[in-house]
Amino acid sequence: MAAYRLSLFLGALFVITLLLGCSRDNASTVTPLGDRAALERLAEAYDSVSNQRLTTSPMSLPGPERKRFIERVFSASGYDYAETLHYMATSSFDASNPLHKDLAELVLLPHQRPKYPVDPADIYSAKELQDVAILERLLKH
Repeated sequence: MAAYRLSLFLGALFVITLLLGCSRDNASTVTPLGDRAALERLAEAYDSVSNQRLTTSPMSLPGPERKRFIERVFSASGYDYAETLHYMATSSFDASNPLHKDLAELVLLPHQRPKYPVDPADIYSAKELQDVAILERLLKH
């Protein structure tokens, strides 16, 4: 009976530890708003990824390739692009804050100022399209 209780306790402890670990991992993948150090990490990753993998300027890439480039930049910085986009669209984004605005410009880069015509639907998932529309609306206010 004591062994059974111990195994139940250890099993519950294991599940709780897993859940806490997952929630911490998810929280750390979103780029924090207003964090200058996070923006600096992203800038360093932008330079590093473009120097390692590109033969052209990131701005010369077609939309889908530009998005993959930006996703690699976020990943190299320890952040998740899609989660950051969603967080910005659903959080307390402040377009008057220069640090928020800088992050928004990077997040929206895949379809901004394209060298070739681009349809955002060819770049983003349906959820991302909604988040992009919200973030762009917030930027205009």
